[in-house]
Amino acid sequence: MVIKIGYDAGHGIDTPGKRTPDGEREWSFNNKVATSFANELALYSGLISRRFDDPTGKRDVPLRERTDGANNWGADYYISFHHNALGSQWGNHTGVETFVYTQPSPRSVQLANAIHPALVAGYGLRDRGIKSGNLHIVRETNMPAILVEGGFMDSLIDIKKLRDDALLANVGKLLAQAFCKFVGVSKIVTAPTPTPKPTPTTKEELTVAQYDELKKEIADLRALLNNKADVNSTAAVEAVHEEHYKWAIEVGLTDGSNPRGALTRQQLFTVLKRYHDTFVVNTSTVTPAHKKAWEQLIALGVTDGSNPRALATREQVGTMLQRVMDLS
Repeated sequence: MVIKIGYDAGHGIDTPGKRTPDGEREWSFNNKVATSFANELALYSGLISRRFDDPTGKRDVPLRERTDGANNWGADYYISFHHNALGSQWGNHTGVETFVYTQPSPRSVQLANAIHPALVAGYGLRDRGIKSGNLHIVRETNMPAILVEGGFMDSLIDIKKLRDDALLANVGKLLAQAFCKFVGVSKIVTAPTPTPKPTPTTKEELTVAQYDELKKEIADLRALLNNKADVNSTAAVEAVHEEHYKWAIEVGLTDGSNPRGALTRQQLFTVLKRYHDTFVVNTSTVTPAHKKAWEQLIALGVTDGSNPRALATREQVGTMLQRVMDLS
């Protein structure tokens, strides 16, 4: 059984009030932790993750849309990454805390107990404990859910931690490792890189067989270097693929990270499974790109609104076209 973990990085970049007294955005801190969390999860087998906020931060996805998305996807767990604040002035308050719902499920409490120690260890700040709150993200999700607060943005103590990108990345990694230990999944075992055979060091001429073997080893090394360069050049989407990549993020086929990174077979199969679940099995939900047009067709009586993503027969298409012609 594959475990599904949903997550988000809190608010949008420009959500009012969600910033430090110096204007630094909460989303920028949240996103660094969430991205590292997802990257670490990708190293484990037996689970898939899906992000339910806007990975670019430009749109503050409504909370209802996030929880509905996680529920419809069938997430097994949900984690929302945040950073705290008391107001708009600097102070000396400090600490990290984890929230569950006011009437949490036993599994939510177990999830919080498993994740919270990693949160405390990662930030190295005061432990404010596990708390309960009537928060939408933990109340309206159907699965065990927690919300973590990683320090105060308006704290003269905590802000030093939040401005350390390496620390935030490590926090995301520690939280992912704690989650994977909690659900009982293991890291993917990769084969060790073979040790190249030593080449002749004397001045004797190479035989034809030795020359051919050396050429093969050079070609293999070049392939490894090219692959490494490709993996390291993952920051930006090439212009020719930008439109399609945005679509893939929008429909949940990818979380948007490492657009130019190499794709393993198991990652490819995960993408194909998501496509199958979203477009082949799940025909009841309209994708955001087509929602407005679909609602207009329903209002005009061209369709009754059922199964918006299901395949249509020729006779069904003909019926809808006839209805459009009748309207004109």
